[in-house]
Amino acid sequence: MSVEDILYGIGESVDSAIHGIIDFINPSPSKEPPSFKYLSRLVKKRLTTHEYLSLKLQLAFLLYLIVNLGLLFIKASPLWLVGVAVVYFLYLRYTLVRNREFFVEHEPYRFFYYAISAISFAVFLGYLMIRRIATSIYYYYAYLLVAFAVVMAFRWYFKQRYGRDYTYGIVEEIKGDVVRVFVHDDIAANVKPGHYWVDAVEDLEIGRVVKLIVEDRKLKGAVPVKIIEVYLTDQSSQSSTEPNEETE
Repeated sequence: MSVEDILYGIGESVDSAIHGIIDFINPSPSKEPPSFKYLSRLVKKRLTTHEYLSLKLQLAFLLYLIVNLGLLFIKASPLWLVGVAVVYFLYLRYTLVRNREFFVEHEPYRFFYYAISAISFAVFLGYLMIRRIATSIYYYYAYLLVAFAVVMAFRWYFKQRYGRDYTYGIVEEIKGDVVRVFVHDDIAANVKPGHYWVDAVEDLEIGRVVKLIVEDRKLKGAVPVKIIEVYLTDQSSQSSTEPNEETE
């Protein structure tokens, strides 16, 4: 390989890296669905694109919490918390903006993860400040109560703004008077992804989208309990649960 070829290769690599950094800092919505080469190897069951994206956000947030706890444990400088937060929020923004067309409902996820991440950053940074001025254990107790109150207030506000008592599912199996419905991860309805058995209603067929009432269960999230609408246009299994206009 000639010197010219080596320099050309280096130039291409640098140019590609620069474009990658610019795209990461200032992303734009993609028209092509993302690939989950590594994540799909960790997850044994088949997931939809929406489920994979939701899982990525959950894992990123969990990693962010673990790293910050580690920084608190080693008594790192607040600048480390700021640095980690900058990288995390850039990744969060990239994931949400780049893949906005592939969430079943984008806005609740965007608001939830930005808000809960900002609250977490403030809590960790505030703890470092409290640790410097605290003269007794009661400072920590008071701070934990304030942090808990903030989280509960956010939870209430999120439910008021985005919460709903229904979700959508896709009919996958009908057995007499009951039907098995696949439901996407739905942060607004607080429903976990999976298959749920509910009572059958009229006009059900395999592949149809249905609207379901959900019931809150403490510490377990909400669970679909009843079909209230049937959308007449068929859908492919575990694809989008966004209904079309035609209903029964």
